[in-house]
Amino acid sequence: MPNPLVNLVPGNPSALEAALANRPELLSHYRSFYLKLWHGGLVPVRVLELCRLRIAFIHGATAELAVRHRQAGVADLERDALARMDFSVFSDAEQAALTLAELMPHQHHAIDDAQVDRVRQLFGESGTVNLLAALAFFDVTSRLKLVWALPEEGLEFDGTKLV
Repeated sequence: MPNPLVNLVPGNPSALEAALANRPELLSHYRSFYLKLWHGGLVPVRVLELCRLRIAFIHGATAELAVRHRQAGVADLERDALARMDFSVFSDAEQAALTLAELMPHQHHAIDDAQVDRVRQLFGESGTVNLLAALAFFDVTSRLKLVWALPEEGLEFDGTKLV
């Protein structure tokens, strides 16, 4: 299975992979789960990337912010809008997802039925499950990079691996 987390240069793992490599089975499951969140067409890649970035901004996780998703098409001006919490430049579907992303890291208990129902209308039941799982996973990834004080690497995610 393609690896969404590493540079794939032999002997040159990403900082996150190097840390997770202490538990190889955990690294394998992490890779597999992370890749599945991005594929399947349940939630547009752009929406996932916007949410990943917003959660990284909330945490101030510069190592996570240094990763770019090539296929997402998020412009620098849009990244700036995410940093400022200005969601007005995004579509209705993107705003609905970003509303949940905004709450996931520190206020997940404040996510209400109306917000989830709105996402369900836009992305369907399976898409809602995918989005909520992705938000939690993006939160964990940012936290791991912060806890381990991982360096910025400037990697790009192409949908299957970091390059």
